[in-house]
Amino acid sequence: MRWRRELTVALADADDGALSVLEYRYVRRVERPHGLPAATRQARVRQRTGNKYLDNLYEQYGVCVELDGAVAHPEDEQWRDKRRDNANLFSDIVTLRFGFPELGDHRCESAAYVATILRRRGWAGTARPCHRPACRIAGATS
Repeated sequence: MRWRRELTVALADADDGALSVLEYRYVRRVERPHGLPAATRQARVRQRTGNKYLDNLYEQYGVCVELDGAVAHPEDEQWRDKRRDNANLFSDIVTLRFGFPELGDHRCESAAYVATILRRRGWAGTARPCHRPACRIAGATS
């Protein structure tokens, strides 16, 4: 079957909770290539207003990475995201928000942000540069 390997990888990521192109890109371009720990995808958290689902939750460290595309997060509905971010802070969860640019040309910078916040909150790991020649994540997270 043509594209069997690529489809198998994509389906495995979907099985782990990467349900959109942005979520897939986060896993494949930011998290894994830079040696970040694996987040829980579509993590259910109980908030005062009911259950909410967070795109990527590093629960042990109180860090959430939300991924916003134009279709699922139109400008006139972004107030919901802001309220959820405020509720996260109330629960001591820091939220980082990324869109297509941050998962494309700026993926290494995004990984550096995530690694820095994780380290500040107790992650003992070390981020590593990805295969891109311009990746400078190691110096950005020390």
